[in-house]
Amino acid sequence: MSYRYECRACRTVSKTDTEPQAEQVRDLHRAVHHGGMAPMAGDQVRPSRIPVPQGPPPISGRRALLLLGLLVAALLATRLLSH
Repeated sequence: MSYRYECRACRTVSKTDTEPQAEQVRDLHRAVHHGGMAPMAGDQVRPSRIPVPQGPPPISGRRALLLLGLLVAALLATRLLSH
């Protein structure tokens, strides 16, 4: 899981691979930009947001079988009506 450091005062976001790396980024940012102090607007180290899955939502097995049955029934109906 990746982590991110966010400084609300500077509106800075830094992504890292581990929580200790994000804490090191936080400490360095505080030292360079805020004189070693925590900004009054706040800052935090937290897990990165989980990406939203792309594509259609998964369907249940029952729903898939129902759709398959409807498709077969529609194909049979068109064959019967075409003769």
